[in-house]
Amino acid sequence: MLSPHPSAALEYWFFKVNSGPIAILVDWIARRDTNQNWLRISIHSPHKREVISERLLELMPQDNFLSLQRTVGHIGDIAWELDVDPGKEIIKPDIFPFGLLGMTDLLLLSAPLTRFTGWIRHEGQQFILKDAPGMISHYWGRQLASDWWWISANQFEQKDVSVECSFFHTSLWGTTIKAAFAYLYLHQNNKTEFVMAPLGMATVKGTCENFELEIKRIGRKSITLTGTGREFGDLGDGIVNTLFGDLEIRIGKKLIAKAMGTAGIERRAPI
Repeated sequence: MLSPHPSAALEYWFFKVNSGPIAILVDWIARRDTNQNWLRISIHSPHKREVISERLLELMPQDNFLSLQRTVGHIGDIAWELDVDPGKEIIKPDIFPFGLLGMTDLLLLSAPLTRFTGWIRHEGQQFILKDAPGMISHYWGRQLASDWWWISANQFEQKDVSVECSFFHTSLWGTTIKAAFAYLYLHQNNKTEFVMAPLGMATVKGTCENFELEIKRIGRKSITLTGTGREFGDLGDGIVNTLFGDLEIRIGKKLIAKAMGTAGIERRAPI
């Protein structure tokens, strides 16, 4: 799922993981239209909340890479060495024939049940991770979607729950015509549900700090994500992100899971 797509103008690889007081999101970015490679890190720790980036001479050198087995890297006073277990589930949000015909801005693959073991170091303090739940993802295409909400959480008060959800607008074939889509992956009690929601079946209201996203399901109760964000960092390109958000998941009116301070919340405002 991490194989490069050299013909894509834009390509991202990233992983995200929370473990106690440390949380990190690391992006490797190829901007082929300008022949630039970037490493970008969003981190929360007891020392500080920061977002830093650095231009790379090559995209993934031996001391700074992500694979399905391992990731290592360093930038500034941040470093990590983590073994990766991607799990058995891969999601690929797409609605036929949009991906086949190259209609949308981006295509995406994600492993939402990834586990990490190793260490992360920040400001001289080393944090040990042992089988910590997180995720890895890979997306590519002609350009970033014009706007999006992205919610990802793997650590809830309830056991065996993981969610990944996005609501976004994409251009069609790179034109000014845009369409709205959403997807939701929900894993609970060893069962998995994946929903694609076009044609107004998804709605979102509120701000990054306080929002509600609803996915409608034909003939079944809606799934609603209610989130509260804090400690947002500016990732550039109009994107803000936190890994220390709160999140509640409801099916109908029933609360099925709650995450306190472990939810990833990301927003790119409309352009």
